[in-house]
Amino acid sequence: MIDSMENSPEGVVGLIASGTVLKHDVTEAMRLVGSADRMMVVVAPRFDGYMAELIGGLRQSCEDGQAGRCALVVPEDMRSEASMQGEGGAFRIFTAQAEAESWLAA
Repeated sequence: MIDSMENSPEGVVGLIASGTVLKHDVTEAMRLVGSADRMMVVVAPRFDGYMAELIGGLRQSCEDGQAGRCALVVPEDMRSEASMQGEGGAFRIFTAQAEAESWLAA
């Protein structure tokens, strides 16, 4: 499930991923929020979805121009799984929300 994040930084569309998330869930969430210059998705500790599906959907959204920059914030214990999916271009993976916010603001 993907929900809107309360208190996301100004100018950043913030989403929270929890439970099971598939690529089409990301596509649907992006359709609902529309285009965004900056997007941050925070993976909740109760995330039990498919990291490859989540990242695939986010990367596709960035490549399709729905977001200028996409930051994914994952818990430290999920970093290696997320990193296996790769970063690049306008998509980055972080373990600290403050670092993601700084990168998005740059």
